[in-house]
Amino acid sequence: MSVKSYQKIIPATAIQFEGNSSTHTDEIFAFVQFPISINLAGNVVELRVIVDPLKPLVVLVGDYIVKDATGTLKHMKQAEFESEYTVVK
Repeated sequence: MSVKSYQKIIPATAIQFEGNSSTHTDEIFAFVQFPISINLAGNVVELRVIVDPLKPLVVLVGDYIVKDATGTLKHMKQAEFESEYTVVK
Protein backbone atom coordinates (compact mmCIF):
# COMPACT_ATOMS: atom_id res chain seq x y z
CA MET A 1 0.00 0.00 0.00
CA SER A 2 1.41 3.41 -0.93
CA VAL A 3 1.63 6.54 1.19
CA LYS A 4 -1.14 9.08 0.54
CA SER A 5 -1.66 12.67 1.64
CA TYR A 6 -4.75 13.58 3.63
CA GLN A 7 -6.32 16.83 4.72
CA LYS A 8 -8.34 17.20 7.91
CA ILE A 9 -11.31 19.55 7.69
CA ILE A 10 -12.24 21.00 11.06
CA PRO A 11 -15.45 23.05 11.22
CA ALA A 12 -15.21 26.19 13.31
CA THR A 13 -16.83 29.58 13.73
CA ALA A 14 -14.81 32.74 14.25
CA ILE A 15 -14.98 36.48 14.69
CA GLN A 16 -12.24 39.02 13.95
CA PHE A 17 -11.56 41.69 16.57
CA GLU A 18 -11.94 45.01 14.74
CA GLY A 19 -11.47 47.44 17.59
CA ASN A 20 -13.32 49.16 20.38
CA SER A 21 -16.84 49.92 19.14
CA SER A 22 -19.82 49.08 21.33
CA THR A 23 -21.65 47.30 18.50
CA HIS A 24 -18.64 45.12 17.73
CA THR A 25 -17.93 44.27 21.37
CA ASP A 26 -21.62 43.30 21.76
CA GLU A 27 -21.19 40.89 18.80
CA ILE A 28 -18.06 39.43 20.38
CA PHE A 29 -19.78 38.98 23.74
CA ALA A 30 -22.72 37.21 22.06
CA PHE A 31 -20.26 34.94 20.23
CA VAL A 32 -17.98 33.98 23.15
CA GLN A 33 -20.59 33.92 25.95
CA PHE A 34 -17.91 34.86 28.51
CA PRO A 35 -17.14 38.21 30.16
CA ILE A 36 -14.90 40.46 28.08
CA SER A 37 -12.90 43.60 28.73
CA ILE A 38 -11.01 46.07 26.58
CA ASN A 39 -7.55 47.27 27.61
CA LEU A 40 -6.84 50.71 26.13
CA ALA A 41 -3.65 51.37 28.11
CA GLY A 42 -0.62 52.16 26.01
CA ASN A 43 -0.69 52.23 22.24
CA VAL A 44 -2.22 48.74 21.70
CA VAL A 45 -5.90 47.87 22.03
CA GLU A 46 -6.39 44.45 23.65
CA LEU A 47 -9.57 42.45 24.01
CA ARG A 48 -9.59 40.06 26.96
CA VAL A 49 -12.01 37.13 26.98
CA ILE A 50 -12.28 35.91 30.56
CA VAL A 51 -12.61 32.18 29.88
CA ASP A 52 -10.36 31.53 32.89
CA PRO A 53 -9.65 34.43 35.30
CA LEU A 54 -6.02 33.30 35.62
CA LYS A 55 -5.48 32.85 31.88
CA PRO A 56 -7.78 35.04 29.71
CA LEU A 57 -7.59 35.00 25.92
CA VAL A 58 -5.80 38.19 24.89
CA VAL A 59 -6.70 39.26 21.34
CA LEU A 60 -5.22 42.19 19.43
CA VAL A 61 -7.02 44.18 16.72
CA GLY A 62 -7.08 42.13 13.51
CA ASP A 63 -6.73 38.77 15.25
CA TYR A 64 -9.45 36.12 15.51
CA ILE A 65 -11.36 34.32 18.23
CA VAL A 66 -12.11 30.80 16.99
CA LYS A 67 -14.72 28.45 18.43
CA ASP A 68 -14.33 24.78 17.50
CA ALA A 69 -17.09 22.18 17.24
CA THR A 70 -16.89 21.45 20.98
CA GLY A 71 -17.28 25.14 21.90
CA THR A 72 -13.65 25.63 22.93
CA LEU A 73 -12.32 29.13 22.25
CA LYS A 74 -8.82 29.99 21.07
CA HIS A 75 -6.98 33.06 19.84
CA MET A 76 -5.34 33.04 16.41
CA LYS A 77 -3.19 35.67 14.73
CA GLN A 78 -4.71 36.93 11.47
CA ALA A 79 -2.05 35.32 9.21
CA GLU A 80 -2.31 31.95 10.96
CA PHE A 81 -6.13 31.99 10.79
CA GLU A 82 -6.22 32.94 7.12
CA SER A 83 -3.71 30.20 6.23
CA GLU A 84 -5.78 27.49 7.96
CA TYR A 85 -9.42 28.48 7.37
CA THR A 86 -11.61 29.50 4.46
CA VAL A 87 -15.19 30.79 4.60
CA VAL A 88 -17.85 28.13 4.07
CA LYS A 89 -20.67 29.33 1.84
